Amino acid sequence: MKARSYRGVTASALRLYTSSFRKIFKSSWHFAVIYSLIVSVLGALLTTKFLPVLLQIIALPQYKWLIAQEHLRLIIAFVVLFVLGFVVLLMVFGIVAGKLKEHKDTDKITAPAKWFAQPKFWKPFRSMLKAAGRHWLLTLGILLVGLMVLTPICLFACLPAIILTVAAIQAHIGTLMGDPFGMPTYIDYLAEGTWLLAAFLQIFIIISLLFVGYYAYGSAETQKKEREQQKLNIQ
Repeated sequence: MKARSYRGVTASALRLYTSSFRKIFKSSWHFAVIYSLIVSVLGALLTTKFLPVLLQIIALPQYKWLIAQEHLRLIIAFVVLFVLGFVVLLMVFGIVAGKLKEHKDTDKITAPAKWFAQPKFWKPFRSMLKAAGRHWLLTLGILLVGLMVLTPICLFACLPAIILTVAAIQAHIGTLMGDPFGMPTYIDYLAEGTWLLAAFLQIFIIISLLFVGYYAYGSAETQKKEREQQKLNIQ
């Protein structure tokens, strides 16, 4: 840990992430697959079931509560899966945070002995949240810059799912106007496949932000200690 410039933080983060990607992947792939499966089911529900309900509510706002009540099970299932996917995503973040703590303590990242090893993730995740709370302004800056930089990359990775969703929206709008549904009968499987691939790629793109935060917090802590030491020397 040492003081680094913004460019140094980014370069060090990307270098560590790319050099340790295989070990990070080996430690977190099982939870990443679970997250991707949940997102694929959500994507299929969104494309084939939830979008028609949402468009009906928009087209007939006076009957929105009646429509929502009629599809209450679908809405509940969608919300439950969304929350479950978010929890699994936090688990992946916790696993990566544990690997970063390992790097801080030993200056290296090791792969688990077994592919299905269950790493601890809650304690490192709490430590990550505490560090983010101590440097909340830095955290906000990382999230904003990361949003601007990673959003185009994530959109490109999710391009097939986005195209499919837009096509489904247009098809469902056509059905509301009396046209036949213009999507193929295998739309469920197509949606699941595209969302599965998009989610799996996206999660490993987002993880790179944790590495940037790792070096940024380390730099901030180092600068803080240096300022405190300078005050003690002056006194």
